[in-house]
Amino acid sequence: MPNNSNDRERSIFLVRHADAGDPSEWIGPESQRPLSEKGIKQASRLAAVLLDSKLHLDSIRTSPARRCAETAAILAAALDVDAAVDERLATGPGLAQLHELFGERGKISKLMIVGHEPQLAALVAELTGIRNITIEKGAALRIDLSREIAEGAGRLVWFAPPALFRAPKRDR
Repeated sequence: MPNNSNDRERSIFLVRHADAGDPSEWIGPESQRPLSEKGIKQASRLAAVLLDSKLHLDSIRTSPARRCAETAAILAAALDVDAAVDERLATGPGLAQLHELFGERGKISKLMIVGHEPQLAALVAELTGIRNITIEKGAALRIDLSREIAEGAGRLVWFAPPALFRAPKRDR
């Protein structure tokens, strides 16, 4: 039987942008707020862990906000995959956007989206039924979709908060 693209197992990796400092201390458009030094370290540690896990992605898509694009660029460089800014992600991904993102490049089965809260948590709830999940800055999660992209069609495989990637503190 032919493998219909709707029947193919797909994985979506959701990443909340890394730390961008205190927004009240930023002068300029909110969309241009960059990663802080802490955020660069968070994204780099996440990239190292994903690289060590031998994760292979087909595509990384990111919100146009600078902090998201910078997070995506760090991940893309480590994982040797292209990251593309997608204006549709400025207001968060929904099921309609997922259909478009998985479908527009043909054979995408592993897609990473770098975005914002509360939109990412809303997508997790829509796909898995898991409500009230807190996705910290610099956190990542994986949801597998074994059938058509639809409400309740996802299974949360793993969730990794940024504290998981911190170097252990040494005894003094």
